[in-house]
Amino acid sequence: MGKEFPVAEGTPFPGVQTLTHIDLRQDRARTSRFFGWIHYKAIGRLTGTLDYVLIVTASIVAGIGYHSLVLHGDVPNLMPYVAAGNIVAALFVLGSTSRGNYSPSAIVSARRQVRSVTLFWSLAFLSLALFLFLAKSGPDFSRGTIVIFGLLGFVLLLGSHLWISTTLKKALAEGAIAGDLAITIGDRDAVMALSQTSILHKAGAREIRRYLLPPFNGSDYREGLRVIEEAIHFTRSHSVDCVLLALQWNDERRRNLICERLQILPIPVLLLPDQHVQSIFARTPQLAREFTVALQRPPLSSGELALKRALDLILASALLIALAPLFLAVALLIKLESAGPVIFSQRRKGFNGREFTIFKFRTMNVLEDGHVIPQTRKNDPRVTRVGRVLRATSIDELPQLLNVLYGHMSLVGPRPHAVAHDDGYIKVIAKYAFRQHMKPGLTGWAQVNGFRGETAQLELMEKRVDCDLWYVKNWSFWLDLRILVLTWVELLRGRNAY
Repeated sequence: MGKEFPVAEGTPFPGVQTLTHIDLRQDRARTSRFFGWIHYKAIGRLTGTLDYVLIVTASIVAGIGYHSLVLHGDVPNLMPYVAAGNIVAALFVLGSTSRGNYSPSAIVSARRQVRSVTLFWSLAFLSLALFLFLAKSGPDFSRGTIVIFGLLGFVLLLGSHLWISTTLKKALAEGAIAGDLAITIGDRDAVMALSQTSILHKAGAREIRRYLLPPFNGSDYREGLRVIEEAIHFTRSHSVDCVLLALQWNDERRRNLICERLQILPIPVLLLPDQHVQSIFARTPQLAREFTVALQRPPLSSGELALKRALDLILASALLIALAPLFLAVALLIKLESAGPVIFSQRRKGFNGREFTIFKFRTMNVLEDGHVIPQTRKNDPRVTRVGRVLRATSIDELPQLLNVLYGHMSLVGPRPHAVAHDDGYIKVIAKYAFRQHMKPGLTGWAQVNGFRGETAQLELMEKRVDCDLWYVKNWSFWLDLRILVLTWVELLRGRNAY
C-alpha cells in the first residue's frame, strides 16, 4: 500500500509518518518569514521586477543627488531620468532573462549572480552612455550624474541579488518555501532518492505524500492498481495541485497504464527525469533543474481560471443584489404554503469529485439527501404548488448564486447531481467522472441543448454527459457568455421543466 513520509530536506525519507498539507504550511510560516508565502515559480518574476524598480530608482536618485548635493541647485526635471532608467532597466532585465538568470536554480548560485549582474549591468549602462553621447544630452545628464547612476545601480543590484540568493538558499535548506502541493507516485528506489529540494528544483512543488509502486507483474499487478487508486482518492479529497511520477522512462507500458488511471484527475501529471536522463543532464548542468515532462494538463490554465472566476464573482454578486426582493417574496410564499425550511440543502459532488452542500429554494414537501433519491418526475406528488412554479421558471436554483460566490460552483459548467445519483451513474457511464474536471454550474451546455430535467433512460444521461465533456474540452470565455444568453432563451421555452 502507499506510504506517507515526512519531508526532510537534503535526505531521503526514512520513516513513515502521516503528514497533511496543513502541517507543511504551518512549518513554512514558522521557518521562513520572507519566502514562506512566495511561490517558488514566482521568485524569478519578482526578482526581475525588483531589478527594474531599483534601476529606475537609482537613475532618479542620481539626478536629484547630483543637482542638490553637488550643484546645490533645485530639484531638476525628473522625466529624463525616469526615461533613462526605464531604458537601462529594460535592457538589463531582458538580457538577464535571455540567459536564464531569473530561474530559481540560477538565483541560488551567488557566483552566477555576481557574474550576471556585472555583465548585464555593464552592457546596459554602456549602451545608455553611448546613446547619451550620440544624442548630445549633456545638459540633462552630466558626467557626475552618469557616474553616480552607474555606481549606485550596480551596488543596489548586486546587494539585492546576493541577499535574495542567500535567503532563498536558506529557505530551501529548511524546506520552508511555497510551491505547488504535490503527491509523488513511483518506484521505491527512485522515490526514496528524492528530497524536497530536488522536487522544488525539478517541478516547483512541495511533496505532501508519496506512494511506492510494486513492479506491476504477477501478483503485484493488483497491488499496483490499488496504490494508484489510493493516490487518486487522496488527491480528490485534499488540496493537491499536481501529481509527480518517478518512473523509468523506458517502461512505456506501465507509464501509460498509470496515466490512463490518472486521467480522472483534473490536475497536471508531471514525469520526473530518471537516472538515465539525469546522467545526460550531468554533462549539461544548466538543464538539470526545473525539468519535467507534462503528461497531462489541466482543462484550464491559471489565467483562464482567473478569467472565469472573475466573471462568476461579478455576475453572481450583481444578480444577488438585483434579485434580493424576489428572494424575499419567494421565501414568504414557501413559508405560507407549507411548514419547513425555505432553503433546501443537499450534498453534491463538485470539482475533482469533492462534496459540497448545494442550496435551492425548497419546492417539495420532503427533504431527501440519502443513499436513494428518486428523480423528480412530471406531476410528482412531492412537489408543492409554489414549487411547481419555481421549478418551471428555475427560480428554485437561484440560491446557488451563493455557491458560486463560495467557489463551490461556477455560473456555467456541468450541472451537479445528488451524490446518490453520481455514485450510480459513475458505475455505468465510462466517462461520467470526467464531468468533474470543471466546477459544476448553474447552467451548462447540456441544459441549453435540451438535456434538462428528468433522465429516466440511461441514454438521456449519456447524451447529457457527452454535452458536458464537449464543454470541458472546448471551454472559452465567449462560450460561457453564449451559454448564459442561451439559458434565458431556454427558460422562455420551458422544456423539461417540472
